[in-house]
Amino acid sequence: MEIEKILKRIEIFDEPSKIEISIENLTKLQESYILNVPYENLDFVFKKDFSVNILKIYEKIVCNNRGGICYESNTLFMYLLKKLGFNVQMIFAKVEDITYIGADYPHLALLVTINSKEYLVDVANGQNVRVPLCLSEDTIVKSENIEYKIKKLNSAEFALMYNHKYKGWQTRYIFTKDEKSVSDFSSVFDDTKNYQQFSNHAPLLVTKALEDGRVTLTDETMTFKKNKEKRVWQISLENRAEVLRDYFNIEI
Repeated sequence: MEIEKILKRIEIFDEPSKIEISIENLTKLQESYILNVPYENLDFVFKKDFSVNILKIYEKIVCNNRGGICYESNTLFMYLLKKLGFNVQMIFAKVEDITYIGADYPHLALLVTINSKEYLVDVANGQNVRVPLCLSEDTIVKSENIEYKIKKLNSAEFALMYNHKYKGWQTRYIFTKDEKSVSDFSSVFDDTKNYQQFSNHAPLLVTKALEDGRVTLTDETMTFKKNKEKRVWQISLENRAEVLRDYFNIEI
């Protein structure tokens, strides 16, 4: 696996050795990943097993220009960060909206430490915060007209909170700082019966951030948001491959 190819996939063309460990560069890497690699669960539709093997994830996302679910994209992003010298670990989160992943599957996110400060980093949670959020600072950031912040719940738990159009703060997901590894989630889809039942009913979701909006494909609907413009139209099964190619650069 080549670090240069991963960086090129997310449209960063700096020499790896010149990317210094800083919150500025972490922010740049996270935003670039989110803008170029969609969250997508197409493999549910294809009835294809997910893999947490980093070589297979690299082949899928980097070589085949696909996107992925949290286990794939955050695993690849962690590999990239480690190779660049960042202090990063995997953590689990409990997502409030389990529509697209299921109650039995913990969400995978990342915790990055820079200068003794810990940051929540997540490149695979659909419409979500696009920048690192410090666990020890009361910071509010805005992405796609939604405000985000970290709330400490108790000595062990934190919550990623969001406020959409000032409707009041709600919980996106709850997480701890407990370090996880690939072995902790490598078997999450091994229960064939549960996996088949979930994949048969899981709605299609392919979504990618734009600089000033988002494009999203679900089972029969395409949504395009840019600035204050929003368009929604129906998509037939016959047109799905064309939409994936034209809007997500995914060739099926």
